[in-house]
Amino acid sequence: MKSLFLLLNCLFVCFSGCIIPESNHIEPDFYLLSETKLENNDSNASGNFSFYLREIELPRYLKDPRMVYRPTEHTVEFRESKRWGEPLEDGIARAISLNLYNKSPGSRFSIFPNLRKDNLRWDISISFSSFEKVSGHTLVDAQWSAKDKSGVFMAGKYSSELIALKTKDVADELNNYNQALHDLAGAIIQDLSSK
Repeated sequence: MKSLFLLLNCLFVCFSGCIIPESNHIEPDFYLLSETKLENNDSNASGNFSFYLREIELPRYLKDPRMVYRPTEHTVEFRESKRWGEPLEDGIARAISLNLYNKSPGSRFSIFPNLRKDNLRWDISISFSSFEKVSGHTLVDAQWSAKDKSGVFMAGKYSSELIALKTKDVADELNNYNQALHDLAGAIIQDLSSK
């Protein structure tokens, strides 16, 4: 009887130590970039604009699925509960291609990782150095280059500067990113349409 009582006490002590506390895990929110819808007469190029958008280049820290915040110029913080719903380079490529396509209705294009289609005029490469929230602003910096079938080469830079956020809502931040990608596509198509 004493041994049964001792065994039950030991089991009670062992199992009571295995109680798992309630989780404090916060489910993350996921976000996607999108093209910016145009007004009716905001088309910049003729309908025969065609391009292949190569792989988007990003710094290593931007390839993390967590959204980035820079409290100072030399520090980076990852936001655990705010994440990209797809790899950032894929979202940027999709948004830029759709913006280019919308600016030139009837254009043809393909984007990495798809194979390059035949008879596309321009091969476009874009490399980002910034795509993040900085204090109460967003910052997007990129360099682009394009080469056509005949060997004509063009290049340019784009900077959104620091666009102020109107609210602390992530939707406002996404609107700034989407607008910056729209403006970048506009700068690219304007330069390439002149050739």
